[in-house]
Amino acid sequence: MYDYNDLRRDCCALCKSGAECGSIGKTAFGAHIICFHVGPNSGPQLIVQGGIHAREWVTSVLVAEQAKAMLREKLPAGIYFLPMTNPDGVTLALHGADCFPNRDELVRINGGSRDFSMWKANARGVDVNCNFDARWGLGNGNLRSPAPASYIGASAESEAETAALTRFTRRVRPALTVSYHALGREIYYEFSQTGAALSRDEAIARAAGKFLGYRVVSGDLGSAGGYKDWCVDKLGITALTVEIVGEDHRHPLTEKDLDGEEKNVWLPLLLAELVAEADGG
Repeated sequence: MYDYNDLRRDCCALCKSGAECGSIGKTAFGAHIICFHVGPNSGPQLIVQGGIHAREWVTSVLVAEQAKAMLREKLPAGIYFLPMTNPDGVTLALHGADCFPNRDELVRINGGSRDFSMWKANARGVDVNCNFDARWGLGNGNLRSPAPASYIGASAESEAETAALTRFTRRVRPALTVSYHALGREIYYEFSQTGAALSRDEAIARAAGKFLGYRVVSGDLGSAGGYKDWCVDKLGITALTVEIVGEDHRHPLTEKDLDGEEKNVWLPLLLAELVAEADGG
C-alpha cells in the first residue's frame, strides 16, 4: 500500500535529488497536497495529478514514479506532479475511519461498514472530481448528499482539495494537464471545446493513446464537475483523463495491478515534447 507517509518519504528523496518540492494547500483535516516540479521554470508547463479518487491510490504510485523518472531527463517543458490530490481519501481507503475525528459519520455514510477500500470521496464524503465548476451538478450519476462516491458537495469548489487545485492551476497557467484514474486503459479529452481547440486536443489525445496502446474516447459521456472538464471549460487548455489498468482487473487495486503500465512512466516526456513543439520550442 502506498499511503500519505510513503509520499512524504518520496518528497524528501526527490528534494534531495534536485526536484522542487512543496504543497499547494491543505485538506480539511490538515494533510498537505504535495507537489513536485521538474524541468525548466520558464516556458510551457504541465500539471500531472493522481490520487483524486481514494480507491485509485495506485495512480499516486505511478505519478510519483513519473516524477522520479523525469528528474533524470532533460525536459523541454516544466512539469508539476501532484501524486495524491486527495490524501485524506487515500488514508481513509487504506487505513479506515479511525484516522479521522468524524469517524462515526464516515461509517454511517459508508452504510455501516468499516471497510473503506472502495471509497472514492474525500474524508467529508465529497467526490472531489465532481466538485469543480464545470457544469457542476449536471453529471450522470451525481448525488446530492455525502456518499462514498459521486456526491457533488454543497457548492462548486466547496472542498479544500478542489479550491487548492483550481488556485494552483490558475497560477501556473499550464499548457496541458493530465488526470490519472483507474480503470479502463482509456483516454478522455473532450468536454465543451469546438473548432481548432477540439482538433488540437484530439490530436494530443491520439498521440498519447498510440504511445500507450489505449483507446481514445470521443465525447464527454455525461461528464461534469471534473478537473479535466474545468481545465477545458474555464481555461481553454488541453486536459486529458487517463484511465490506467485494464477492465479485467477489479477494485480494490494493488501495486501489482500496475504491471504492464510501465509506458505510462514516460508519457509526461512525450507530452512535454508535444507542448514544447506547439510553443515553438
